[in-house]
Amino acid sequence: MDLSEPDGAPEPLVTGSLSQAVARLVAEAQDVLALVVLPWENDLRARPDLRSVRAGVRRHLADAVHPDVLGDVLLVVGELVENAYRHTAAPHRLRVNREGCAVRVEVTDGDPTEPVLHVAAPGERHRHGLLLVHQVCREWGFRPTVDGKTMWGVLSGHPAC
Repeated sequence: MDLSEPDGAPEPLVTGSLSQAVARLVAEAQDVLALVVLPWENDLRARPDLRSVRAGVRRHLADAVHPDVLGDVLLVVGELVENAYRHTAAPHRLRVNREGCAVRVEVTDGDPTEPVLHVAAPGERHRHGLLLVHQVCREWGFRPTVDGKTMWGVLSGHPAC
């Protein structure tokens, strides 16, 4: 059996320089690995410092999401965690998960009160959090839990998604 091209020359497995081929292979491997990133969770009951919470998420997702998107993910993490700290007596857990081409951020707390999207008055320092989440996420919301609620937001993991 002849596997060569019609002109007799086999098709090259690598085109361009070896370094370019390796760079393409690494990029493809990162794309595949990004699809299987395990969820990252942080216990919020001890109210860890927001800076350390965001740093943990940054480390976990650094190679799993596009750099342009990571800032938006960290913004949503910060707003949802800060809301749980500010408006509930019992923040429970942060969970960040890569779902295909999306990143899902969830914060669970022990307060069953439904969140309300407020438009802050000019000069008001607070009440911007959910508005930012609404603007940055492609979808967001909450779901009741047995002892409270889970706030969630879904963002694209890559600008091309």
